[in-house]
Amino acid sequence: MLETDAPDMPPHWLYTTAEQRGNGEAQGRNEPGELPRIAEVLAGLRGLDPATLERQMRENSKVALPRLEAASASST
Repeated sequence: MLETDAPDMPPHWLYTTAEQRGNGEAQGRNEPGELPRIAEVLAGLRGLDPATLERQMRENSKVALPRLEAASASST
């Protein structure tokens, strides 16, 4: 599962320069809108295609949150 539980720790692409990153001068916050790009970076680091990572995260979410699957089934 991915989450944005650290808004004060933004991804590197939210900095304008490496110097700002080194000084901790964030240009933005780590928000839910960053999750797709974070997933792409994570997939690349693990040598996976994004679709495979998505399937793995979906299965992990069902294990961690068992009622999630029932809720998503009832909404379709």
